[in-house]
Amino acid sequence: MAVSSGGPTLRVLMVVRPAAGGIKGHVVLLARGLVAREIEVEVAAPEGSDVLLETAAEGLAGSPLDIVGPLSPPKDWAAVRALRAIIDRGDFDVVHAHGFKAGLVARLAARRTGVPVVVTAHNHVLRRADFSPRRKAIYRRAERSLAPLVARWIAVSDSVRSELLDDYGLPPERVARVRNGIDLASFLERRDRAAARAAFGVAEGVPFAATAARLAPQKGLETLIDALPTLLERVPDARVAIVGEGPLEGDLRVRAVAAGVGEALLWPGRVGDIGNLFAAVDAYVSPSELEGFGLVLAEAQAAGTPIVATRAGGAAEVVEEDVTALVVEPGDPGALGDAIAQVLSQPHLRHVLGDAGRKRAIELFDPDRMVTETLAVYEDAIADPKGTSGA
Repeated sequence: MAVSSGGPTLRVLMVVRPAAGGIKGHVVLLARGLVAREIEVEVAAPEGSDVLLETAAEGLAGSPLDIVGPLSPPKDWAAVRALRAIIDRGDFDVVHAHGFKAGLVARLAARRTGVPVVVTAHNHVLRRADFSPRRKAIYRRAERSLAPLVARWIAVSDSVRSELLDDYGLPPERVARVRNGIDLASFLERRDRAAARAAFGVAEGVPFAATAARLAPQKGLETLIDALPTLLERVPDARVAIVGEGPLEGDLRVRAVAAGVGEALLWPGRVGDIGNLFAAVDAYVSPSELEGFGLVLAEAQAAGTPIVATRAGGAAEVVEEDVTALVVEPGDPGALGDAIAQVLSQPHLRHVLGDAGRKRAIELFDPDRMVTETLAVYEDAIADPKGTSGA
């Protein structure tokens, strides 16, 4: 079926595992853009999940799907059966799954239906330090054996695409790189800096940096805390907010107290509108050990926020080193502390990085570009559902 305007309506089923943050935001933005082009979108995701609630608020049809994050054969097979029922009744042209688990369930559910499956890989799997060798081996075997059931793959960065090609052995012509888009209008909007700072309890004139992430392994938050002595030695009145929630919060708080930097840290929990965080800070910090893309870095650039980031997978592609961000190696607290101090103490540097970031965001992260490139992948998948010819 053609996806061009004026032709028959394309029907797309998005399949999403439990997701918040970057994946959720991507799915909502992509679905919104597809609907704007008169494409019908339905979302299958866990009942009560953020992604199902937010897409429902956008007016999209939704189907509850009990899909869990970790591998769980009994629950996964139940999800396959439930998704197969959704596909059978939906008359869909494409099933678009987001993430490894959704991709696994979707391809098993869609086999023998004739509906092509597209899978977006949002993150690295086999390169994560917190995954055991056994777990990585299971993932690799599963992906390699079930790869023929996917018509096309989308990688959100060149870094993720390299993993799909090198570690899973996927044919290059079946893997497209489509960078995430962001809601540019929301982040290009100028915010009230004084009000934003007041919400965090930080007075004007206080050097203020922040990071926003799930408080979990691979986000490098231990490195950020270990960087604070170096930062405070150079900028003694600096304050740093660690925004978010997650299983490591208790350990991180203990680590901060043991390092003697507890008073410099703020723990505001989750923030509903991250644009206000960007308005409040003098620098946004991404200390991650590994990122598939780093959506928040694209958003920070659109907001004109100076960035300090690690050279961590796709994150190094989102920013431009020494142009929109100072970039250091992951796991190096001394270099990270020095870079944050450099940005916080130099107003001119902040101005230069921020201005360049806005220009880069407008150039690379336009949501219309993302929708157009995704539609091209759909066209390839529909024309060649078994992935037997070039993209």
